[in-house]
Amino acid sequence: MLYYGDMAQIVIRADEATARALAHLVELTGQNRSEVVRDAIKAAEREAVLARVREQAKLVRESPVDRAEMLALATEMESLRAW
Repeated sequence: MLYYGDMAQIVIRADEATARALAHLVELTGQNRSEVVRDAIKAAEREAVLARVREQAKLVRESPVDRAEMLALATEMESLRAW
């Protein structure tokens, strides 16, 4: 990867379907190819983070220990709300 100031230059080998999708996104958005690729990478990162958070939330929901702790905390918060 080559770095130019705050920008990194990357090279990818796009198959035909990917090249068509990139060209289509350029046409649809009016962005240049670099902008489309940057946005796609950022969107993929966001989705990966959200998927990780969803998985962690699922594990917490399915954990009997964590569920009991959440219910105890909710009960405690409800008693404080009465004040």
